[in-house]
Parts: sequence; C-alpha cells; structure tokens
Amino acid sequence: MGTIRRFAALLLLVAVLAAGCTSDGDDGGASSGPPSVTDTSTEAPPAAVKGAYSYANAGLNASVRFDPSGGATLEIDNDTGRALPKPGLYVENASTGKEIDGKVVSSAAVPDGKTSTFDVTFPPEVRPDTIGLLILLFGPDNYGAFVPPAAG
Repeated sequence: MGTIRRFAALLLLVAVLAAGCTSDGDDGGASSGPPSVTDTSTEAPPAAVKGAYSYANAGLNASVRFDPSGGATLEIDNDTGRALPKPGLYVENASTGKEIDGKVVSSAAVPDGKTSTFDVTFPPEVRPDTIGLLILLFGPDNYGAFVPPAAG
C-alpha cells in the first residue's frame, strides 16, 4: 500500500508543478516581438463566418477565408497604434504536423488605422479540412494561431 501512496503523491506533485509551468509572455522587455497573447480588452471577437479563420488581439483583427478554388484571402484591420511589417501565413497539417508555408501575394506593410487585403496561395494539399493550425506572421514574428471556423 505504501508504493501506491507514494505513486499517488508523485502524480499529485507532477500535476501541481505542470499547472504552474505557464508563461505570461513577459520577458522583462528584452524582446521587441509580438504583443503578449493575454488580451484584457472588452472588445468582442469577430463573429465566426463559415470557412473563415479569425484572429483578434490588442487592436489587430485578421481573417482568412478559403475559396473553393483553393486560394484564400487575408484581411488585416490594424488598430494597434503602430505599423505592422509584411504579413505571412503558414499551416501545420492536422495529420502530420508538417509546416507548410503560404504565399501572401504582394505582401506589404500594414499602416496603423488601415485595413489591407491580400490574396494567399497554398500548395494543393492545404485545404480547410487538412489544417491543424493556421499561424499569422508579421515579418519574422509569430503572432499566434487563428481561431478555426465554427463547426456546423
């Protein structure tokens, strides 16, 4: 019985330690990367549109809509208070985890207070049903994953 108690105590300790192993993204100001993922704003995220992925954080709203021909459209609404570098996208395949780059056609910086729309192309194996994660980039910085479309 002592072995079971020690094992249970060890599991409890691991669970407690694992719960405490989170990061709030604060690196003491050493990074000039993307804003912290924590968003305390009261603005509501954009409504889910079937087939549209959405991203909203700290004045940045973006959406990606796939069309039946295999292409996609990226729309960025920049109210962050600063210009954003050229956007980029990549996906992680849902089955394999393979990273697959998208090509943002005519990618350009997005000025503060402006909305920009870009065409995006992906290899043929990228379809909404094969996407595990859709990731937003600005310059070299990974801003995070889009929220997938609502099922239904």
